Amino acid sequence: MSGYRAIARVEQVRRNGSLAVEIDGLALLVCNADDVIHVIVNRCSHQDQPLAGGRIRNGFIFCPFHGMRYRLATGEGVGQLTRLPIRVLASRVVDGEVQACLPADGALQPLT
Repeated sequence: MSGYRAIARVEQVRRNGSLAVEIDGLALLVCNADDVIHVIVNRCSHQDQPLAGGRIRNGFIFCPFHGMRYRLATGEGVGQLTRLPIRVLASRVVDGEVQACLPADGALQPLT
């Protein structure tokens, strides 16, 4: 059974910035896109590189290694390098606390 867990505080993530966190062995990235919080798995689907440090603009994150662009709300990749999405976790903010819906066993199912 999965459930929401606290992973960061909103004030830790600057506007149009991100914060890398690891929870139960999962590398996550908390992103603030124009004051909208998103939680993604910290991996680019193009070449399995971390997305931490990537530029966030207009609801997208850009991979810092190859410039691949992903829509933060859906994980959709935009461009020619990949059609595989990145993983987006359900998230919410409660009393300034960023919470993400994590799988109970810490494992994410493979993309198909």
